[in-house]
Amino acid sequence: MSDADRHRRRSFLDQGFVAPVALLLITVAVCWKLTLTNQYPMVKGDCCDFANQILPWYQFQAAEWQQGRFPLWDPYLWGGQPLLAQMQPGAAYPFNWLLFWAPLRGGEIREEYIHWHWVLIHYLGALFCYLLCRDLRRSRGASLFAGAAFGLGGFMGDVGWPQMLSGAVWAPLVFLFFLRMVRGERPWSNSVFSGACLGASLLSGHHQVPIFIALGAAGAWLFLLAAPTGTADAAAPRGLRVVAPAALFLVSLLAVSAVQTLPAYEYGKLALRWVSAPEAVGWDQKVPYSVHTQFSQHPASLLGIIIPGIFQNANPFIGLAVISMALTGLAANWRDLAARLFGAVALGGLVFSLGGYALLHGILYSLVPLVDKARNPSMAVFLFHFGAAALSAYGIDGFREARWTGGLARALWGVGAVIWTVVLAASMIPGVKGLDPDRVAMGGLAALLLAALLWAWKQDHLGRRSATLCLTLVMLLELSTLTLYALPHREQAQVHLKRMSENFDIVAYLKTRPFPVRVEVDDQQIPYNFGDLRGIDQMGGYLASLTINVNRVQAGYQARMLFGTNFYIGAKPLREGQVEAFAGSSGLKVYSNPEALPRVWSVHKALRIPNEEWEMVRRLDRPVSELRQEAFLLEPPPALESCPGDDEVRLLRRDSNRVLLTADMRCRGLVILGETFFPGWQAAVDGAPAHIYEAYSVLRAVVVERGFHRIEMWYRPRSFVWGAALSVLATLGVVLVWLLNRRPDGN
Repeated sequence: MSDADRHRRRSFLDQGFVAPVALLLITVAVCWKLTLTNQYPMVKGDCCDFANQILPWYQFQAAEWQQGRFPLWDPYLWGGQPLLAQMQPGAAYPFNWLLFWAPLRGGEIREEYIHWHWVLIHYLGALFCYLLCRDLRRSRGASLFAGAAFGLGGFMGDVGWPQMLSGAVWAPLVFLFFLRMVRGERPWSNSVFSGACLGASLLSGHHQVPIFIALGAAGAWLFLLAAPTGTADAAAPRGLRVVAPAALFLVSLLAVSAVQTLPAYEYGKLALRWVSAPEAVGWDQKVPYSVHTQFSQHPASLLGIIIPGIFQNANPFIGLAVISMALTGLAANWRDLAARLFGAVALGGLVFSLGGYALLHGILYSLVPLVDKARNPSMAVFLFHFGAAALSAYGIDGFREARWTGGLARALWGVGAVIWTVVLAASMIPGVKGLDPDRVAMGGLAALLLAALLWAWKQDHLGRRSATLCLTLVMLLELSTLTLYALPHREQAQVHLKRMSENFDIVAYLKTRPFPVRVEVDDQQIPYNFGDLRGIDQMGGYLASLTINVNRVQAGYQARMLFGTNFYIGAKPLREGQVEAFAGSSGLKVYSNPEALPRVWSVHKALRIPNEEWEMVRRLDRPVSELRQEAFLLEPPPALESCPGDDEVRLLRRDSNRVLLTADMRCRGLVILGETFFPGWQAAVDGAPAHIYEAYSVLRAVVVERGFHRIEMWYRPRSFVWGAALSVLATLGVVLVWLLNRRPDGN
């Protein structure tokens, strides 16, 4: 190859678009089970959150988006529950909107779109980490290696909850802009950008990973606040001068995330959360430390950082290729503030993940607000993976200058030999159970390949680009035992897939019944959120939390009848008096509940009771026929009238955020809707604002005068209105600052 050809080839490889495209191709290749074949569905297993909870959430939201509605309320589960405020459905996350906008097939999200949405999440993680490393002046090849390591390996490669992964992908950008600020590059602007990226992480759908990122960022800000002169760029803020940029970081974080965090805060105070403790906990209760201990990273699992398959709770595996380069990078660049920061983030995340086994976690749990809400400390291993991935780029660029890399190659030879010896010995002992010997053997193979590669590189038998390519291939070989490794073939997933598809005749029957229909289901036979997935009201559902008023009464038969639960799906009746109405081909049957009240009815008698749980439960423990005649309220009851004859009340229409009723009243009475009461619901009677009463401590009711009236209710909580306004203004502000910074005279 001539010098001119080499120059042209090098110029092409140095183009800015090549590495991002290469990352996309690598992501598609690593996720080949989802992208290159249709044999591996994301729906898997008999107890899978993705199938039982997340997919129904996505299906409900997609159906609403296709009808031009942004759903704030989920009417299909537990008599209606806030949707956005639960956080986990990811309703406020823009990258989820791409999935919700995508065309449906037969009214359902296409499986291939779900798969490509999964690929997009991982690609964003890889791309953002690549951009971080490039911003730190790492070479393209080293940055590509680090991007792939973060976006496709470690936490990102193992975790199966898209809402957690979507929060994790923003960590590189949080630190990218923070480190720009540390270098003195437009400190105020970059503080805003850093906070905005952490705010975007909170929009993703789960609070746990953003809390961990916030802890890492807080540690970095505190270090900068206490840093003596000379620890950073001369133009960088330090000491008390850090206070203003830190305040901008916090304001940007809170404002960008407000559309999610304000509704979540309102909901959190009025809901109970299940955290694997004996009892659900409220907002003002700490998650018991016993739960954190239960979900701590076991010290013995730390071997799983380099040997695949050794772990309990979160998987710490990141692989020998990444760890070797990360240690090399830290040793060779110890004087570099950014390298030390990533080392501290990695070590801090690893120690914190040990939870009850480490002092650090207990102190932060006790002193720092919201840390207790992240009930699974083992997931903080994500910070370790992020720090190691970033450091690996330093290691690749500094490998030739590092003095101890020859010893590293010899150590890897030893690691590989030990692993293969253990695997061989275990295979010769009958009855040995536990680890997957094949995955462990792959770790040994990776160690031997890596040792040979590093030796060849150290001896100048490989150039940097060739060595980086080989390192990336070894890393991808290690990822073959992690990323989508456990995803079962479609034939193995048929049990769950069949459960989700075999009851279409029951769904068709229920949709021919007079509106409205609300069902109970046997959750052993139908473990997924039937209501969200099929668009049929369900008195039940698989959620992480539930409003207190519903949870207080939901176990009682009378409360379920007040909610108009007129059908039950199961193999046999749930209670006496149910009447078989339809037999499905799956063996499940539909039983009607003769005592179920209509979805909307009226009463002309109401009394006030104390706002005490025991009294509410006691008052509900009466025959349903009596409850229909007299309502009880938690506030002074309105003046009502008694009159002969029956009122005519009807539910005309209901969607996610709005309900339309009509009432032809014989005299002044209380019209009750069998759906959950929650702050944020507003009402109007014939266009005039009306107060909503909390009937029976859980339902919505309004006073209606004699005659024919049109009643509307809509869900528009102030927390959402103010949160959306703050988020939109903050986003526009961030974009404006970005545009101004692109100008040569931008500050």
